[in-house]
Amino acid sequence: MPPCLIVNPRSFSASRGLAASASALALSQGAEVVTVDGPASLRAAVESILARRQRTVMMLAGDGTVCAIVDQLSNLLPGAWTPDLLILPGGRTNLTAADLGTGGHALATLKRALSNTADPRRRSVVEERCALRIEQSPAPARHGFFLSAALIDSATRQCHQRRTDRDEHGALTTLSYLLKLGVLALFGRSGLECPTLSVDAGERGTQQGRVRLLMATTLMHRKGLFNPYAPRGQGDVRMMSVSRDAPGVWRSLPRLLTGRYSKAMNAEKGYLSGRCEHVQITGLTGYMLDGEPFDADPTRPVTITAGPRLRFLKP
Repeated sequence: MPPCLIVNPRSFSASRGLAASASALALSQGAEVVTVDGPASLRAAVESILARRQRTVMMLAGDGTVCAIVDQLSNLLPGAWTPDLLILPGGRTNLTAADLGTGGHALATLKRALSNTADPRRRSVVEERCALRIEQSPAPARHGFFLSAALIDSATRQCHQRRTDRDEHGALTTLSYLLKLGVLALFGRSGLECPTLSVDAGERGTQQGRVRLLMATTLMHRKGLFNPYAPRGQGDVRMMSVSRDAPGVWRSLPRLLTGRYSKAMNAEKGYLSGRCEHVQITGLTGYMLDGEPFDADPTRPVTITAGPRLRFLKP
């Protein structure tokens, strides 16, 4: 079967002419191009790929669309056949694409991947990685690569609503508003309240009370300075939770965001971070998963583990 390129032309970067250029390039190399514009067409495209066992699947979309595809594959029965995935940056943040080695050069990466597929003497590097598995009974499990909650969830939802109300577009408008909220938070004037949570990260420790920041991922964040997880413990899940009462949060923010935790930044002082096998959180009313908002029942625990391993191409 020829390789398949799934394109979401509504994604942030893809909508600016990148979708048309990538589609033309793929078609010129004999690849199939599938355009999706919503959950129904996306699910149908993945089902068709699975039915035909189309080995190489490339995705030009944002983190939300990639999350939906990964979720559908991760919910298959254990041992089910899955394709090799290539994630191209077509969205606003592209955290997943950056982490899996495709960077910000979508067309160059696509051209290289198509050449590798056409020539049996050339091979792309294949890396097996898993997404987070988010469960809260009785809802079905969700899968994605980056979860954020507490003040991050509230600020991001507020930012998205403001962008919708004012019909604003662009990464700079999002970043500028989040920075503004951060400055206001320094002086306690952001209007955002820290939720009361119970966080159990197994061997990493526990946390009770008001939580300021909460994040979890299976991404490595190999590129860039953002890597807010302590290099301790074992497991596919990387997490961090910072108490509202943790001392010196703003002073320690550079260390926090780059994962350079000091000895004083430990669970006893309100800094819970590192690798683990699972995290259980009670008290969540909502969270963001790869940029998409989800509501939660605060009376039921939300459990975070690692999902099944999938194959990702790095040409």
